[in-house]
Amino acid sequence: MLAAGLFALTPRSNEAQVSTTRGLSLGVQLLGTAIAEAGKDGSEGGGIGFRAGYGFNRIVTGFVTIDGSEIDLPPGSSLAGAWTLGHAEVGARFHFANSLRRWVPYLETSVGARVVSVDDASAGSQQVGKVSFNGGAFTVGGGLNAFFRRNLALDVSLRVTNGEFTEVDLGSVALQNLDIEATSVRFGVGLTWWPK
Repeated sequence: MLAAGLFALTPRSNEAQVSTTRGLSLGVQLLGTAIAEAGKDGSEGGGIGFRAGYGFNRIVTGFVTIDGSEIDLPPGSSLAGAWTLGHAEVGARFHFANSLRRWVPYLETSVGARVVSVDDASAGSQQVGKVSFNGGAFTVGGGLNAFFRRNLALDVSLRVTNGEFTEVDLGSVALQNLDIEATSVRFGVGLTWWPK
């Protein structure tokens, strides 16, 4: 009787599942973005991000992500132009997963590179051209997947990235060994799909 009772409580097929975190996943998010150099006022903007992951089991998913945002000119900036911010990262997401639950929260961490580019840059009356600030990045974050179907979920996330810009590229000249500490924050809303 005990065996029969356990059998009755066990899902008999994948149809009993309302969520999944295993296998290949693809995601896209609209982003609200902010960045601030240490000790200075921040700048905000928006953009889009793309993500590809692979769930090794219900809990652990490895992923790569890339995103880009346009950001408003920082207050009091001496460098005018069209500012953009980009991240490229590799990391791991840890789901608090249960395949019988539609709401799946997660935590994640990643490392990668971050770049701020300024097109048509000018300093005062002097035209500089394109300027980019490059450096490494370390990100921690969390979020929630809310599943519409077993393999399709609304993905809401918040990620905080710290790091230093160690190089400024002025086109013909690159200045290295710099130490410009900055924090960027990304709030994302989008979709994640498991195509299996």
